[in-house]
Amino acid sequence: MAEENTGGSVGKVIIIVVVVAIVAVGVLFLKKGKDTTSVVVDSSKYQAVFLSNGQTYFGKVVSPNEKYVSLTDVYYLVLKQPLQNQKNENTDQNQEQAKPEYSLIKLGKEMHGPTSMSINKDQILFIENLADDSKVVTAIKTPQK
Repeated sequence: MAEENTGGSVGKVIIIVVVVAIVAVGVLFLKKGKDTTSVVVDSSKYQAVFLSNGQTYFGKVVSPNEKYVSLTDVYYLVLKQPLQNQKNENTDQNQEQAKPEYSLIKLGKEMHGPTSMSINKDQILFIENLADDSKVVTAIKTPQK
């Protein structure tokens, strides 16, 4: 009877080892599995890339890899500040009614002249495909005067 008991114990150990191995392989597969960025990104559209620091960039996501997402034709928004010296009779009313205005700036106008950007995936909160008729895409496609 002792032999039967030993055989059953060995069988249970083998089953446990196999189950643990399957779970480990599954975890590795999920961790290194298919890149979800490429599933979300529609290459025919512009994307908005929202970062953990509050900045948002607009452009074309290309060649996402394990660690970085590359962005070309990059734009970002800058809040236009009204001149403080402007005086008007209804200053208080105008300030209450004033809506913030943003400028869409093309990356590359800065002193260092960047042409593209690679963003660490750890800093990306989410990526959205932009509609062709969105205000941002329309502004990007409209030639600047």
